Amino acid sequence: MDLFYMLLAILAGIFTTIESSINSQLSKYITPSMATLHSLIVGMTFILLINLINGKLSYYSKVTTIKPIWLIGGLFGASIIYLSAKAMPELGISSTIILILSGQLLSGLVIDALANNVAISARKVAGLIVFLVGAIIYLKE
Repeated sequence: MDLFYMLLAILAGIFTTIESSINSQLSKYITPSMATLHSLIVGMTFILLINLINGKLSYYSKVTTIKPIWLIGGLFGASIIYLSAKAMPELGISSTIILILSGQLLSGLVIDALANNVAISARKVAGLIVFLVGAIIYLKE
């Protein structure tokens, strides 16, 4: 694996935690759905500016030529933000993130196997079990 992309993934994980924590706090004042809306508007504005600066906005014209199913990612993104903002004030930051990671690992293993033809090896299953056992131990009070 390329170290650069591994570091990008770690940074994405750090940003996920920070973003969820901020939205959790914001949702206490303006409701989780409004915190989600705010997060998405700020994020859309940021990525729009990046694409304008890089001159890549013209690529969006290709959106009419792709499979419609590929256009629903934003629904899941909004759901992630909203559900995290709802769960985090009740569960705390680390417990929410552990549960999010558990869901990501389980669904990632299944999606890789079914959609990407990535074999489910004993090593992957063992790693997932170790993670889930660790999550259970962490979450027990």
